Amino acid sequence: MKKVMILLTCHERREKTEECLKSLLQDAKAQTQVVVVDAGSRDGTVEMLKAFPVKNGSLKLIRRGPELFWNGGMRVAMNYAAAHCAEQDCIMLVNDDVRFLPGALDAMLKRLEENGADAVVGATRAGSGEQSYGGVRMLSRHLARYELIPPSVRPESCDTFNCNALLLTKECFLSSGNLDGAYVHSMGDYDYGMRLKRAGRIVINSADYVGVCDDNDMKGSWRDTGLSRAERLKKKEGPKGLPARDWYHYVRKNYGAAAALWHSITPYIRILIGK
Repeated sequence: MKKVMILLTCHERREKTEECLKSLLQDAKAQTQVVVVDAGSRDGTVEMLKAFPVKNGSLKLIRRGPELFWNGGMRVAMNYAAAHCAEQDCIMLVNDDVRFLPGALDAMLKRLEENGADAVVGATRAGSGEQSYGGVRMLSRHLARYELIPPSVRPESCDTFNCNALLLTKECFLSSGNLDGAYVHSMGDYDYGMRLKRAGRIVINSADYVGVCDDNDMKGSWRDTGLSRAERLKKKEGPKGLPARDWYHYVRKNYGAAAALWHSITPYIRILIGK
């Protein structure tokens, strides 16, 4: 029986967190240790997690303050895993807004083993049926442009990925280090994937969709053209937008200074001209 340590972070969405864990674990044959970093939830999430039954394993709850967003919370979980995963075969990074489809974990374990890969990225679809997250293909070596890689029976190599459902061998996890602490919320997963790519790691897509997860809605975000310029700018610079420091760091680190300058300017031009 394979042993898998599952890592996720959460903040005040009890129903989604519970549904995520139930759907992932309900029919899994693997022995699982779940590590959840709760970022100051006050909606009953903590109480739910303390009582959550893990059929073939256990659940470790780590409580932190609400200042942790996704990247910070996952860094705490990954630090814990690095120190406590000696008995594990694999590590899985999960976003708690994924509702996993039956057999998802076992299918990803099989895909990993059969193809001798270092990691498998689970593709997710939105409720509408279109792909929402998963493995990613770079469209340019000089600019940060990408496209999603759909699931396929024949494995495809991923240049980077979303961490909504990522299964890694323990060796790959331990040798790859933690997410970059320069990020607050987003971009840490793409950056992590680029690091694995540079290290020559074999990261492949899943054979089929592993879960349902709606893409982030543009309405109400910095990309919402229905908002005023001031509102869009404020949302862009918020932790869940496209904060200038995080974005510049990501592009400069992975594409160089010229690309970082270009990509830093273009969001402001979009806001200015209403696109």
